[in-house]
Amino acid sequence: MKQLLIILFIFCCIGLQAQQNTIPDVSWGNTHYYNLDIGDTVWFNDRAVVLLDIENQYNTISLGNDTVKVKVGTRSLPYAIYGIRMFVADNKNLKKLTADKDVHGLLTKDALICLSDSKNLLLSPESFIFPVSYNDGFNWNINEDNYMFSYMQQNCENKREMPHSNEGIGIALSDARGIQKHWLLAMESSTVMWVEKKTDVRKNKEACILLQSDSNPSVFYVYDHLYVNNIEVKEGQKVRQGELLGTIWGDENWGYLQLAVVHSDSVPTFENRFANCINFFPQLYELYFKNTFNFSKTFTRGKIEFGRKPVLNGNQKNILSFEEFTGMGWNLGAWNTTEKVMHCTKGELGNARLKKILFANTAAECRNPNNFYEYEINVRNGVYRVRAQVGDVKQASWQKIEFEGIEAATYALEPGEMKWTSEKVIKVNDRRMTVRIYVDPKNQKVAGISEIVFQQAY
Repeated sequence: MKQLLIILFIFCCIGLQAQQNTIPDVSWGNTHYYNLDIGDTVWFNDRAVVLLDIENQYNTISLGNDTVKVKVGTRSLPYAIYGIRMFVADNKNLKKLTADKDVHGLLTKDALICLSDSKNLLLSPESFIFPVSYNDGFNWNINEDNYMFSYMQQNCENKREMPHSNEGIGIALSDARGIQKHWLLAMESSTVMWVEKKTDVRKNKEACILLQSDSNPSVFYVYDHLYVNNIEVKEGQKVRQGELLGTIWGDENWGYLQLAVVHSDSVPTFENRFANCINFFPQLYELYFKNTFNFSKTFTRGKIEFGRKPVLNGNQKNILSFEEFTGMGWNLGAWNTTEKVMHCTKGELGNARLKKILFANTAAECRNPNNFYEYEINVRNGVYRVRAQVGDVKQASWQKIEFEGIEAATYALEPGEMKWTSEKVIKVNDRRMTVRIYVDPKNQKVAGISEIVFQQAY
């Protein structure tokens, strides 16, 4: 009997040990990041989290008695169940697309999954703050093309240039370029490790700041593209949460902040400042909106421009997949790992460029299973007047376009020729306006859309 009790005690200890939280690869705030291969299990809050499969950017995960399929959270929000909040921070298929593997350095297995207790915010508001001051009326659009790990490539001429992942998140601040407006703030209490002034480029206008977290010395904050004349801190200085750092300059195209959170066991140099980027889109979203709920943005009128220069619209090229919180986007699926379509820009004009095969001759090459693309816009139910400008600014194009199933036009156009459809009156009953563009099924000509204009009639 005594031996039986000892055996039962040992098995109970083993069972309890198995259900302890697995040690994370990285922790930041209240979030914990775990590398998993397909078939691996981590224990979090007495629940087993298992990575079952990966299909391009989509990941099938078992959590408790439920199985969910979620895409990498470069622009999407966490999934919550059983008191656990979860998002996929990165996976091997996203990493394969680009040449700069160091940016994805935290990913060492098939997927990097972030888990947190849903009773707590991702980042405590007592310790963390959104990195841009609201005092000058700042508004974060969240529709910029330079989002977390965005696939960046000059695809206008189908050149085989080395694609890269966007390092962190770009925040458009075009109206603050070179002036004291939209001040940048320390996300948490930190130490300034260095201030790098780019004296060899752009007439000494730019600077970059690296902060080391006080709460986790292996976490660093990169504030890049700052205006050198407005820097408020110096190397070695202790800064409090919310303390002023400076204002932006941007690059040769537009004014913006390039913000990254990175993990490193030593202080990163300026040259490798973007190695081991932490996917922090859900955390930044939470700091701005005070929660991680997926609210729905809705329109009754609008003008949507595609592929324009960043300086004209804060880098909103409108080539990204649909998200509820932006209220617009392309209806794409697992077949397109980049979560975007191609684009082309010439002067002040631009267009989304559509083909049966996107990103040809690159690691991101993908084939649309349909002979059409759909751009969707959240609207109120009702009757709308709508028209669109189609064509490609550099190549000969062929496209057929429909609004809510009503055919508007079929145009075969010369290179650089753009043409407006006639205005159509349509009725929307499902709160989603759908613009469908058919492409050449033989993939010989591109299709293009440059602008959509719509307004509710009643």
